Amino acid sequence: VILIACVGWFANSIVGNPVSKAMAKSTAKKHLKATYAGTDYYIEDVSYSFKDCNYYAHIKSSSSMDTEFSFAINMAGKLLWDNYEGAVLSKQNTADRLYMEYRKLVDTVLESPMFPFNSDIGYGDLQFVETAYVGAEGVPSYAIITEELELDGFYDIAELGRQAGLIVIYFYDEEVTAERAAEILLEFKELMDAGGVPFYAIDMVLEYPRTEDGNTRPDTRVEVDGFLYEDIYEEGLAERVRTAAAEAEK
Repeated sequence: VILIACVGWFANSIVGNPVSKAMAKSTAKKHLKATYAGTDYYIEDVSYSFKDCNYYAHIKSSSSMDTEFSFAINMAGKLLWDNYEGAVLSKQNTADRLYMEYRKLVDTVLESPMFPFNSDIGYGDLQFVETAYVGAEGVPSYAIITEELELDGFYDIAELGRQAGLIVIYFYDEEVTAERAAEILLEFKELMDAGGVPFYAIDMVLEYPRTEDGNTRPDTRVEVDGFLYEDIYEEGLAERVRTAAAEAEK
């Protein structure tokens, strides 16, 4: 009996149980009807998380691609929270959608078979900021204010990239100097321009390739953070990279 009880308790904590799941579904339906009457919102599914032993009702809209949110419900069927405001009204879902679209645009260049550089970390990011954090330390001045986005709005992703696109990329080369980093930046900019992928700034790291054992690299690197697209031009570029690398090292 003790063994069965232990197994049952363990299984309940890992996968939940039909009774508590039914209670969670019932709570989700009641809350959806009471709070969002007159909408086309529906419960896509109810899933259990063994991490916190709660159920999550995932809500979607038939007419809005940015309207996705969740209810958290405990095993006793009590509603813990509803993140509609944080996910939908805050426009965070909209920001996430636009970020993914820009990332896919950047990948058309980074994942091309013709990409000439040795790099295993690289992606595009759109910089967003909530109004409350505008001007805060570490927040880019060019970041788009999330709350000003339009729910389900259609945007020119390339234009958003030109306004607030950040490229994060690691290059590996046998020469790790400011001069080589400048050469790579120039060629990379030309590739992005040719691919129709604008960006506002780049976080770039230039390192040596891994050693023969495949586990380590020499410590030397050239790193620049938030290096502006407009500063990537040939005249004096190596010196600008050297200055930016010194700032990043600090």
